[in-house]
Amino acid sequence: MQPRNYGKIVVAALVAIAVARTGARAQSSTAQAETLFRQGKELIAQGKFAEACAAFDASQKLDPTLATLLNQASCREKNGQLATAWGLFLDAERQSRTAGDESTRQLHQVATSHAAKLEPRLSTLALHVAPENRVPGLEILRNNEPVDPGAWNKPLPVDGGTYQITARAPGNADWSATVAVSGEHDVKAIEIPKLKAVALPPAHAPGGASHPRSQVLPLALGGAALGLVGGALGFELWARSTYDQSRREPDNAKQDSLWHSANTKRYVAEGLGVAGIACAGVAVWLYLRAGEPEVTAPTQQASRWGITPILGSNHAGFVLTGRY
Repeated sequence: MQPRNYGKIVVAALVAIAVARTGARAQSSTAQAETLFRQGKELIAQGKFAEACAAFDASQKLDPTLATLLNQASCREKNGQLATAWGLFLDAERQSRTAGDESTRQLHQVATSHAAKLEPRLSTLALHVAPENRVPGLEILRNNEPVDPGAWNKPLPVDGGTYQITARAPGNADWSATVAVSGEHDVKAIEIPKLKAVALPPAHAPGGASHPRSQVLPLALGGAALGLVGGALGFELWARSTYDQSRREPDNAKQDSLWHSANTKRYVAEGLGVAGIACAGVAVWLYLRAGEPEVTAPTQQASRWGITPILGSNHAGFVLTGRY
């Protein structure tokens, strides 16, 4: 066998494995769909229509067939969902319209006949929106589902039940109403009124007064950050100088004293550096927010900031505290 044929063999093997796996998944879905279909038929016989419809829906999702679709429609009809059943029968009628075999043509006749018998029994619900009531951004929902504007002002088939109609639009108060529709031969309409405009609260000021933020504090903190960083640099240089002096000192006692002194200065330098960086970060944050309004409740206290030094045997630093 020539080496150049190895690649073709590998590709063919991979394709065969993929086809086998796809076939296995398809067989599994078909088996599950068939089981659900049989369960749906059993539940229909027991009068458990809602559960049966759910079984048929799951079966159709796994393995769509015309027979299952017709059982879905018949189940919805038995469950009193005439509009849903009518739509499913119409779907089956469309799918079987160009049928070539006799069995499918018979299913087409069943779908056509049932759809024709159901149509006169349907209940309708119309959502009337007058042109002068169409505020910008108007949205109408039926049981939390948006209704396309193209469906407004038209009587549309709906299943029997209670529907909550909600109208909403930006800058306006929501409006809602509830309407009960009978299962058959009911005609209902809802008039959507013009929504009432509402005054929007000032931005960034829910529940309090709005004031421009001062830039004094960010600038003061920025100056403090520069001072702290400068102090940190000074202590660091001082610590290095003391370390150098300790190495040159011949007396052991003085050398230890200088070494500890240099360590303390370095801790102070580190603390000042950290405090300086913190001040700089807060200053930048406050400066960026300076253009935003500040919310002040009637009982809110004035802002207070402070820098508290911390000194210990092995560390030194500063803590920035306050509120803004």
